[in-house]
Amino acid sequence: MLNNFKQVIAAAVIAAAFAMPAVDASAQSRITIGTNPQGSLYYTIGGGMAAALQDRLGRQVTVQPFTGSSVYLPLISAGELTLGLNSSIDINDSYSGSGDSKPLANLRVLARLWPLRLAFIVRADSDMRSVADLKGKRTVTEFAALAAVSQVNVATLEAAGLSLDDVEQVTVSGLTTGLEGLTENQLDATSAAIGIPMVQQANAGIPGGIRYLTLEGENATKAFFDERLPGLYPMTVNANPRMPEITDPVVVSAFDIYLTASADTSDEEVQAILGALYEAFPQLQEDYPPLRGGAQDMLSAPTNTAPYHSGAVAFWKERGMWTDENDALEASLAN
Repeated sequence: MLNNFKQVIAAAVIAAAFAMPAVDASAQSRITIGTNPQGSLYYTIGGGMAAALQDRLGRQVTVQPFTGSSVYLPLISAGELTLGLNSSIDINDSYSGSGDSKPLANLRVLARLWPLRLAFIVRADSDMRSVADLKGKRTVTEFAALAAVSQVNVATLEAAGLSLDDVEQVTVSGLTTGLEGLTENQLDATSAAIGIPMVQQANAGIPGGIRYLTLEGENATKAFFDERLPGLYPMTVNANPRMPEITDPVVVSAFDIYLTASADTSDEEVQAILGALYEAFPQLQEDYPPLRGGAQDMLSAPTNTAPYHSGAVAFWKERGMWTDENDALEASLAN
């Protein structure tokens, strides 16, 4: 009954978002959380966070879904949305101003929520074990609807010593299409976040299952990714009962998901939100498995690609969760 009650509350919080425009959020008692579309991981976790914050703050908290983060990041920076869920890669592109885009200098991070771990996936009955083995193979390099994942694919190939010309490049619309191509043996490799339901479904549907390719080579380092695609880093994932497809340690590419806000949000507001999030985080991890990759004592991790909000810096310092590494990264971002 408790789980059903939580789901009803979360659904009510999410549904309320559609009745309210995303304007002047910072000037109102209501808190808004921008996410990717309905059905996305960001949207699902955003709904859970909204319910938890509303319960602890005694204020209305609503989720507002958008077609993608490029749409709602400017709204967060401008204070028209209170909060957002965003990747370190998207944050870097927006804060620094990628391409012809104007930098969103007001964008700030509040907390690191969890790492999203991406890997190239092949059929386990193939002889491929490392990313370098993709040379000459039919490989998904671009997702038409997922720009950040496409960037990760290319950077991961380069970290393994390959260029785009070294593989047979394939573009698909999204993760599902790529995994379907792998299942039907029309592709040699695609990429996705490890352990997610659609990947485990592919593991069950392919005779012999799937294999995540490990990232090896002299460029398979954080230093390389810091130069090539800030926000991305290599991560070792060990065998885990929740992911039976992993039988040996594998190195994958990872980037972090952050809670973001505007620099114009008051320190008091930020600290109230973080106090509620900090208190709720262990239960959120129980309710939402992706968050289990994060940790309460890593909510202030120095992997950010835009500065922490001043209120967040004070909050994490008060809890002894701010390090010299945090200070060094903040100084580099300021410059």
